[in-house]
Amino acid sequence: MKNITTLFICLIVLSAQANWRSNFKLKGLPIEQTKKSSDSLKFSIFPNPLKEQRLFIESNGSTEKHIQIYNVLGEKKFEMHTYENAIILDRLETGIYLFYLKQGEQKGYKRLVIH
Repeated sequence: MKNITTLFICLIVLSAQANWRSNFKLKGLPIEQTKKSSDSLKFSIFPNPLKEQRLFIESNGSTEKHIQIYNVLGEKKFEMHTYENAIILDRLETGIYLFYLKQGEQKGYKRLVIH
């Protein structure tokens, strides 16, 4: 029952992402309302859902990537700075996460599922 409740909460949060960014703050989660479309970073992460440990990140920027990953409760579970296009996520448990990426002044969010 606890897993179903957690999944339900996560689906609600992710489906209302635009409203959530501007009105809702989780513990330490760097959610700010994007003021300009140029502030929004376009990127992709794959494979998603992640079954292996290596996650690839594809973005147009060449500057350092600041990566943070949060669980559905808003707890930071992973953080790193890198210039690489892949990271190893061997310490995250199965679940649904929010993947936050910042490069320069641009930032973006994606849902990450780990099997």
